[in-house]
Amino acid sequence: MPFNLFRKDPKAHPVVMIITGSCCIPGFAPLDEQARQAVKQAIAETGTDVQVREIPASSAMYGAVPRSLIAEWFQSANSGQMPLPAVLVNGNIASTGVPANIEAIKSALLPIVEAQIIEEKEQK
Repeated sequence: MPFNLFRKDPKAHPVVMIITGSCCIPGFAPLDEQARQAVKQAIAETGTDVQVREIPASSAMYGAVPRSLIAEWFQSANSGQMPLPAVLVNGNIASTGVPANIEAIKSALLPIVEAQIIEEKEQK
C-alpha cells in the first residue's frame, strides 16, 4: 500500500508525521520525545494501523510539507503557540507545541479507524 503523506487517496496507507525541532535546537529533544509518546499513546488507544514518520523542521520548511501547512504552522506560532513539535495526521495538523494534545491526535485518527473497520468488514 503506498504512503499517504499529503494526498487524499483513501487507498494509501495512513501516515502520522511528527515534525521535530531538535534538528535545529538540540534542547527540543525532550519535547520531540513527548510528541513521540503522545502519538504512540493515541495510536494504542484508538487501535489505528498507521505508519509514523518523523521529519526535521528544516526539511518541512524547505519543501517536505505543502506551503499551506507551513502557513498554518506559522499562524499558530504568530499567535503565541509553540509550533514544534507538530503532529500531522494524513497531512493535516493535529497538534502543535507541548504537551502534544493526545485527544486532538486521537480525534484526527478516528476517521482512519472508521475506514479501517469498514474495510475489514468488506473483506469478510
